[in-house]
Amino acid sequence: MTPSRAEASRINGSKSRGPKTEQGRRAVSLNAVKHGLTAETVVLPNESEEEYQAELHDYLQHFAPANKPEADLVRQLAAAHWRLSRYIAIETTLLDLEMERQRGRVTKAWNRLEERGRLALAFEALAGAHSPLALLNRYQARLHHEYQRILKALLQLQATRRPTEAKLQNEPKPPAVERFEEQPETRSPETRNPGVWLCDPPPRQVNLEGS
Repeated sequence: MTPSRAEASRINGSKSRGPKTEQGRRAVSLNAVKHGLTAETVVLPNESEEEYQAELHDYLQHFAPANKPEADLVRQLAAAHWRLSRYIAIETTLLDLEMERQRGRVTKAWNRLEERGRLALAFEALAGAHSPLALLNRYQARLHHEYQRILKALLQLQATRRPTEAKLQNEPKPPAVERFEEQPETRSPETRNPGVWLCDPPPRQVNLEGS
């Protein structure tokens, strides 16, 4: 990453207030590996790291991974798609370069050849069994297969998780335990106060020896 790009990323990060939706917060919380490390692994020096960051963010938002295995698969899926797009760009560049290489010869041979004709001639020149275009097509086919494999694994993992979550949410809650509150005593004043006699007091004793 160049110093100017690092400074721009730092400034943009300082302005961010984080995701506002629950889905976005969950995606960010699962991002144990910094996006920058992933970008340094996938993005080439002449490619846009910001564009890859935005694409990775879109993938995380779309699939909303709920755990680390799902988040890892989402990152692999985004990386595979990024590489597929790179191969498409390489294919376009190969054909452009071949058309420019043939321009002088083709112009002499055909005075009014349309651009589609130039493209066809360039493709013909690059369509050999061991040509760069043939090799590129093999890479594309292999990477497309990898993308589909990762996507299938991710969808299966999420399909297994969601019914379990729904089952837990639909389980009946245990009955609430009634709290016993001690009621105030309702005994009569006579029973509450042991000093109160329930009958007439006993007769007073008289000391006959002293009389």
